[in-house]
Amino acid sequence: MKVRSRSWWKLLRVWLVGIGLGMAIVSSSVSPDARAQSNPHLGYGVNPLSSSDPGIGAMGFDWTKVFGSPGSRLPYRVLRRVDVHAGTLNNLSAWGDWLENEARTQADWIEAWEIGNEPNLDASYGWAAPPNAADYTRVLCEAYRRIKRADPTAIVVSAGLAPTGRVPFTWNGHKGYCAPGVGWCPGYYQDEREFLREMLQAGAASCFDALGFHPYGFAAPALAAPGSPECGPNDFCFRTVEVIRQIMVSEFGVNKPIWATEFGWLVDPRQVGRPECWNDPSFSGRQWQVVSPQDQATYLVQAYQWADANWPWMGAMLVFNYGFGEAPPNYFSPCDQMRFYDIKGRPAEAALRDMAKNKVPARFAWNTPLMLLSDVDVPAPLRGAFRLQGHTPDPFTWSVLSVSSPDFPLTPDLSSGSDRQPLSFTADPAGRGIGVYTGTLRVRVAVPSPLSTSVLVETPERDLQVVLRVVPEVYRAMLPLIMR
Repeated sequence: MKVRSRSWWKLLRVWLVGIGLGMAIVSSSVSPDARAQSNPHLGYGVNPLSSSDPGIGAMGFDWTKVFGSPGSRLPYRVLRRVDVHAGTLNNLSAWGDWLENEARTQADWIEAWEIGNEPNLDASYGWAAPPNAADYTRVLCEAYRRIKRADPTAIVVSAGLAPTGRVPFTWNGHKGYCAPGVGWCPGYYQDEREFLREMLQAGAASCFDALGFHPYGFAAPALAAPGSPECGPNDFCFRTVEVIRQIMVSEFGVNKPIWATEFGWLVDPRQVGRPECWNDPSFSGRQWQVVSPQDQATYLVQAYQWADANWPWMGAMLVFNYGFGEAPPNYFSPCDQMRFYDIKGRPAEAALRDMAKNKVPARFAWNTPLMLLSDVDVPAPLRGAFRLQGHTPDPFTWSVLSVSSPDFPLTPDLSSGSDRQPLSFTADPAGRGIGVYTGTLRVRVAVPSPLSTSVLVETPERDLQVVLRVVPEVYRAMLPLIMR
């Protein structure tokens, strides 16, 4: 169907032409050779006792994990862990309502959400019941749907799977499953590889943006390869994540990133002034995993370097942990193993601070919408808007520096805003004859302080053009709607 307008006022089109903006991290500590290794893809982060600890930024890290609402904008990219367990299924819809509200109200503070923690374990911090990958997948998919509805820009990460090693048993039809009374099993847990397979068979791949995994190093060096004697028969080593990636891609065709939402090495308490903890019940069974403080530092640096150079599919890597050694006794016992994964005040903190980093720069662009107006007998002020679109999970702000529009009145509605607010404007075409008229909005985009101290605007000013075209005739085509 074609409709021909009866006057040239019925063909009034405003073209919004945006010139893309770019940002890049400026870091004198990154050598050209380090940058040449790979395109930036890693996130450098920690699991901290306090997300406001200034030591995180002092190391040059750009991610942190939180375990509740941060309450305000933190100076890092933020991953929030939401704990889930078997009981979450009792009222999944109500839980989804809560999560959706959390995601909506905290959209300006949180870049990514991790749904659960080590659900292949029956521990209280895991599934708190015999693990069931299909049940966890139901929770994950509900979370994904709710978070994306509230904040489409958020990254949803599945719960970091615990490395349990190879389990040679089958229980209730589940492969790689330990259960009391089965073989040598002390409790309920599932081989992380078999749990992953059951997750993907249940449809989990459509419910996460990145797969969470916990590639702890145990006693193996960071560069030890899966299947090597250093990793042992259970592949207890950092690079066991390569097998997880192979399962995703080769067996299920899932080509999505993996995030190491926890990883690290356990320090020998005898080498950090705590010999009484070696045989303490809260440290029991961990002795075979320990490394020296210097090895902890070396392995953590090597882990980041290996991932940067060899794993383009790896996203954020969050060291476990930063500051847990300072936790008061009511958090956990003085000899609890979590205190000895801590890197704060140990050689690892300085080594990670001095390590060259290939961080993902903040990236964004202005969209270029087209607004078509027709069938208006009397010219009226036209409404339009530019939108700032982030290509990384950083928050951005924009400000209008000046307006230059000698051909027609052009007025922005606001002088500043965030990436969640459109830069809307009014253009008045009254009195314009057939022709092309141009107005310019000069804008600046920035990452809010204190993020901007480490992520700099490469070219801070850009011109967004509003082009007004007045022509004598317009034809409108009504095309069929095709849906898949």
